[in-house]
Amino acid sequence: MATFYVDETGYTGEDLINANQPIFAQATNDFTDAEARSAIESIFGGVTAAELKFTRLTRGGRNQDRIVELVRFAATDPARAGLWLAHKEFAMVTFIVEWWIEPLAYEGGLNLYKDGANLAMANMLFYALEAFWDADFRRRLLTHFQRMMRARTKEAFDQCAAFVHRAYGKSDGSRAEVMRYLWTSFPLLGHRHVLGLPKRVLDLALPGLVFIGHTWRSRHSDPLEVVHDQSTNMAKQKWLWEALSSPTLAPATFAHRGGEHSFPINVGSTRFADSVQKKQLQVCDILAGAASLFVRTWNEQGMGPAFNQRLLDAGIEKLHIGGLWPSTDVTPEELGTKGLDNNRTLEWIAEQLRGVPRPPE
Repeated sequence: MATFYVDETGYTGEDLINANQPIFAQATNDFTDAEARSAIESIFGGVTAAELKFTRLTRGGRNQDRIVELVRFAATDPARAGLWLAHKEFAMVTFIVEWWIEPLAYEGGLNLYKDGANLAMANMLFYALEAFWDADFRRRLLTHFQRMMRARTKEAFDQCAAFVHRAYGKSDGSRAEVMRYLWTSFPLLGHRHVLGLPKRVLDLALPGLVFIGHTWRSRHSDPLEVVHDQSTNMAKQKWLWEALSSPTLAPATFAHRGGEHSFPINVGSTRFADSVQKKQLQVCDILAGAASLFVRTWNEQGMGPAFNQRLLDAGIEKLHIGGLWPSTDVTPEELGTKGLDNNRTLEWIAEQLRGVPRPPE
């Protein structure tokens, strides 16, 4: 049985507008115990710590050489490791499209998942909200939607509606068109729609893990074992992950951007381990931390760009396997989504999950 390991950084649950943690990163590898131990000992020999953590290693700008070498080690064979990265504010926009705009479009007979229109809508909204207003306005608007979708209260719903309605009333032309996409669901779907949303709809950990699972399925024909850091909040969604990764799922293959995803994912078991004991999880933590720093500080002045260039030279981009990231692409041809219909995937998943028992909250 092949085993792959997963750990993350920047996890803030359903708070995607956290200014101090704007990036969520998951790292994975399938190194053996001997390979991971050898890499840690050869690269970080002399570092006195029971467990290697990126945040501790980088205090005061220390250990950059060692971190670069670990990235170089992983990038020598990119098929043995991977990085899934999410821009949290953009992820929040994608969730608004998925849970707020798409349901109304569906009621009106429009399939927003056809040809990647949902992704095009998210890209357009992300950049238009800043271009027609500013980045602060976008954050305030997203904060209102996040509060509404987390709290589910009538008060949060009314506050979000009032914010959008005020902006809509002060807009004209293209700005009014942008606000109309966001406003129309308030009177037509109402608070009842918010109350009916699934639990933890803004949590990024599960989508990333599912993508990582599909990646390893494409790399290994043997059944897979998943080992996740036991300190992660992923345990709260373990039941859903196990349902989606169950080897008993009906076989199905769906096209997506850049390839295909097939079910079952071929995961035989999932367990949570102590990262002090499992060096592979420490490798994941360092790679995820390096990737997060890389994308956060690329345009900053000072040590950021110099360190980033070294990470780039070491091959960190080779480890990127997917994620949620804004783009100015909006046409099916630009997005690589021409002819795709993700609604088929979602309907199939919903059917597979029907009847799966939910654990008590």
